[in-house]
Amino acid sequence: MDLKERLNRLTSVSKGQPEERSQVLSDLRQRLDRLLEPKKNVQKRAVFPIEELVKGEVISTPEGETFLTKEDFPSHFRYGEMTLTDILDIPTYPAHLLSKDERLKELDFKKALFLDTETTGLAGGTGTFAFMVGLGFFREDQFSIYQFFMRDYSEERASLSLLKDMTDSFQFLVTFNGRQYDIPLLETRFILSRILSKIREMPNFDLLYPSRKIWKGAYENCRLVTLESKLLGIERTDDIPSEWIPYLYFDYIQTRDARKIQQVFYHNQMDILSMVGLAGRIHLVYHDPQAARPRKGIEHFALGRLFWEHGQREKAIPCFEIALKRCADDLSWDVMKWLSMAFKKTGQAEKARSLWEEMAGWSYKKDAFPYVELAKYHEHRLKDWARAINYVDEALELIPSHQPREVELLRHRRRRLEQKKVSILAR
Repeated sequence: MDLKERLNRLTSVSKGQPEERSQVLSDLRQRLDRLLEPKKNVQKRAVFPIEELVKGEVISTPEGETFLTKEDFPSHFRYGEMTLTDILDIPTYPAHLLSKDERLKELDFKKALFLDTETTGLAGGTGTFAFMVGLGFFREDQFSIYQFFMRDYSEERASLSLLKDMTDSFQFLVTFNGRQYDIPLLETRFILSRILSKIREMPNFDLLYPSRKIWKGAYENCRLVTLESKLLGIERTDDIPSEWIPYLYFDYIQTRDARKIQQVFYHNQMDILSMVGLAGRIHLVYHDPQAARPRKGIEHFALGRLFWEHGQREKAIPCFEIALKRCADDLSWDVMKWLSMAFKKTGQAEKARSLWEEMAGWSYKKDAFPYVELAKYHEHRLKDWARAINYVDEALELIPSHQPREVELLRHRRRRLEQKKVSILAR
C-alpha cells in the first residue's frame, strides 16, 4: 500500500461512521499493546547489586544515600618489609625536606589520611566524577580503610559530605600524585556540589615526588604499581589495569551488574596499602639508609644528592661511596664527579685528586671535568703552573664548540697561568 492509498483510507475513515472510527482506534490500541508487551520467551538480564557482592552498608545522610565499605588491619599486619607498627615508629622529619613544605615538619601518620580516588576519566575537569574515594587511617592499634562508592551519580553529594566530615577530622593528607590530580578533582566536585571543604588547604605529603627523587632511573618508571612490585615486593592477584576502571563503572551504571566493578574495590584498597608501605620506605631510606638497604647504586646516588642538598654531608659521602661500588658503568662518571666534589668541599683534597686522576685515565670521557679540577688543584695547591697549563690544554680539546663560555673561561685561566709562569721565570 503506497502513501496515496494510505491517505485515502485515513480520509475515508475520518469521514465514516463513529462506530467504524472506534473500531479502527481499538485495533490500533491492541497493536500497540502487543508491541509494548515484553516477549515471554526473552529472559530478563540478571542483576547483581553491589550490596550482594561487596561487604558494606548503605549510609543515609541529609544529602541522600551512598555505599560504604570498611576493613580493619591489625598493627602486626605486614605489607612489604615492614609492619604497620614499624611504619609508625619511623621518624617523619624527612617529609618536609623532600616536599619542601614546612607544614610537614609536624607530620604524624596517626593524624594523616591516606587518600586515593577512582574516577570516570583521567582528564579531570567538571565532567569527571570520583565515583570511589578510598581513605586509610591509623586508629588505636589498627589501620582502617573506608571506601565511599557512588552507586549512581545522584549519590555524589552524600559521598562528598561524608568525605568532608572525614577530612575535617585529620590534619594531614598522604597521596600519590594527589597534588596534581585527586585533590584538584575533589575540590572541583565540592565546588559544584556547593559543599565547603578544606581539602585543598591541608598539608599534603605527595609520595610521587620523593619517589622520583630517590628511585628515578632505578626502575622502568615510578608508577605506584611498579614501586609496589619492585621496591616493596608485593604482587597483586586478580587485579585490573587502571585504564579499565572508568569503562567498568560506565558499564555498571548502565547494567547495575556489579560483578566486574567489585574488582575496583580491591584495586583501590591495594593502592592505599601501597601508599602506606611506600611512605614508610621513603622515611626509612632517608632516615637510616643502612637499615633500609637500598638495592641499587642509583638509589644510593640519589640519596647522596638529597643529603648533600639538605646539608647532611656526613650522610651524603657514604652514599656516594656505596653508589660507586654498586652502580652501572654508565653512571660511574657522574657518581665520581659528585663524590670528588664532596671530598673537595669537606677538605679531603687528596681523595678528590685521586678520583680526578682516575677519571682522566679513562679511555671514555664524558666531559672535561677532571682536567679542569686538576688544573685548579695544581695551580692553587701545588703552584705547578706548567702542569696546570697542560691540564687546561687537555680540557680545551674536550670542550665542544657550542659551549663558548666554557672555552673562554679556560682560555682566561690559561692566560693567567702563563703570566704566573713568566713572572716566576723572571725572578
